[in-house]
Amino acid sequence: MIPTLHVDFETRSELDLKEVGLHRYARHPSTDVWCMAWSLGDADPALITLNGAEHCGFIPHVKAGLPVYAHNAPFELDIWNNIMVPRYGWPELKPEQTFCTMAMCYAMGLPGKLEDAALAMGLNFLKDHEGHALMLRMCRPRSKAGQPVVWWDDADKLNRLYEYCKQDVRVERELHKRLMPLPDRERKVWLLDYKINQRGVQLDMDTVNAAIKMVEIVKENCNAELTALTNGNVLSVTALAALKEWLNERGVKCDSLAKQAVTDILAGDDLPEDARRALTLRQEVGKASTAKFNVMQRQVGADGRLRNMYQYHGAATGRWAGRGVQTHNLPRDMPKPAAVERILSLVREGSHVALDAIYGAPISTMSRCIRSFFVAPPGKQIVSGDFANVEGRGQAWFAGEDWKIKAFIAADNKQGPGIYELAYAKSFNVPVESVKNPSEERQVGKVMELAFGYQGGVGSFRVMAKTYGVKVSDTKANEFKEAWRTAHPNIKQVWYDIQRAAISAVKQPGTAFACGHPARQAKYKMVGSFLWCLLPSGRAICYPYPKLLESEYGPQLTYMTVPGPDKDAIIHDPKNTSGWARVGTYGGSLFNNIVQGFSRDLLADVMLRVDQLGAPIVLHTHDDLNVEVPNATAEAGRAAVEKIMRSPPAWAAGFPLTAECKLMTRYGK
Repeated sequence: MIPTLHVDFETRSELDLKEVGLHRYARHPSTDVWCMAWSLGDADPALITLNGAEHCGFIPHVKAGLPVYAHNAPFELDIWNNIMVPRYGWPELKPEQTFCTMAMCYAMGLPGKLEDAALAMGLNFLKDHEGHALMLRMCRPRSKAGQPVVWWDDADKLNRLYEYCKQDVRVERELHKRLMPLPDRERKVWLLDYKINQRGVQLDMDTVNAAIKMVEIVKENCNAELTALTNGNVLSVTALAALKEWLNERGVKCDSLAKQAVTDILAGDDLPEDARRALTLRQEVGKASTAKFNVMQRQVGADGRLRNMYQYHGAATGRWAGRGVQTHNLPRDMPKPAAVERILSLVREGSHVALDAIYGAPISTMSRCIRSFFVAPPGKQIVSGDFANVEGRGQAWFAGEDWKIKAFIAADNKQGPGIYELAYAKSFNVPVESVKNPSEERQVGKVMELAFGYQGGVGSFRVMAKTYGVKVSDTKANEFKEAWRTAHPNIKQVWYDIQRAAISAVKQPGTAFACGHPARQAKYKMVGSFLWCLLPSGRAICYPYPKLLESEYGPQLTYMTVPGPDKDAIIHDPKNTSGWARVGTYGGSLFNNIVQGFSRDLLADVMLRVDQLGAPIVLHTHDDLNVEVPNATAEAGRAAVEKIMRSPPAWAAGFPLTAECKLMTRYGK
């Protein structure tokens, strides 16, 4: 049996890794290595430092291309290949021989951090908390006042750091023994993810830098206006306590100035004009998306490309999570391309007054254009492909809602109405021809589609309705819910079938329980301490430590996870103070996991096939894919990517998949 090599670096730099990102960090002249702990097989970890006492028994292993494991392996790869190879003559570490225990944790629904994953798995070898605090101190300079920089390098601290590093290897090695390896196909996806993160995407840095300057000028102007408006009572839009107090004195009940709270208050008709203006200023300057400009500036490489934006399997369903600039939450309401070019021209000119006069509030306008800061490099274009309503189609496909599958296909072939028009017409038994585009009825149909597919009710409808400007009473929203469910009997039934299958699997470990349309089922099975859901794609979603708890509706399935924004799902435990918590779930939520899971697999399949063509992927976001192509072959590249995106894999036979690909010089929507 080939022994595995486990490694862990401890580094130092004048740069802050979280601020500048891995690419810049690993390539900065001040970044260097304190030590690397390593272990072959079950041997106690050894240590190599840059001060001597070297043990290089791992070198033949690496040269032979044998497996190397690390937790968050992309970090070790970048440090190894950008510092140890050129400065110290080490052999290259190839991605193909490198394995990531963090990726394995994510694939099993476990926390990503080594310490949290070890706790979740109940390991005897636990993370060294004191050593961790010391590492955070020693990774930055003790003093930068003089030259050379002074580091925390006294013997006691170094020895303590060395022990911490070796303990990390022990923990990682024990964790690895408990983890499931990535299946072969997922291993290919992980390697492709690493390649995409290393490649990055080109930024329009001239406009990024100009946008940062304009944001600061506009903020100063907004603060000055607010100060005058409130007679000096509120000096800044970020002075939330003072602003709330002033609003309350003006008769505006204000408990929060969070984004949604401000939107809700502004929706009122009886606001005093000065209060409305103050809230508008707060809303304008509070645009979180413009902070992405600063992240771009801090993390861009010397070649103008932004890298390491994706975390493999960062979501429990298998979807990627965003890192750095967070491309998964970019504003969608972009202006038309011609308007974008004029807006960006005004930004580069610093003409915030003209921008305000022509297009509206400058920060909001720039926020809407953030996608356009990702560009094709000279001589190339971006092929931007977008799956059409992949989750809505996935719901119908998995549940066997045949009328809807046929409707999607007909609409794609221009032989039938749009799905939002049809959803309204079928729900309320009216002629589809009577539902116009645009119309209030179509908007209702759109909100119904977005709100009800995963067993959502009135609350879900209310949230979606705000986004799309639909105003109805809760009574009416409930009527919409019942009408939609009546029109979708198979989707409604699959919620309960999924819940029954998952609960049955927990009650009868080792036995598989199927749900969904017979030709494309998912299967739940309890193995050890984990509940697995095998998707139609052949990949499994994992639910750690499931437990059935009694609720007012009968047995409720719960499991352990790192909770997302839906804090209401947490099963409260006063003894639990960590981010690892027990949450409850139900049929609609499990349906959401299944559909998101195999929708992700559709995209991953496309990514693998596009990569095999030699086409460099630079961006991907849930349901879209972006590839750089030379100008000379741009149209051929667009056609090839579109053909792949419209061709479902064998496991997705019958899926009403379609996509549209466009050529762009700037990323858009």
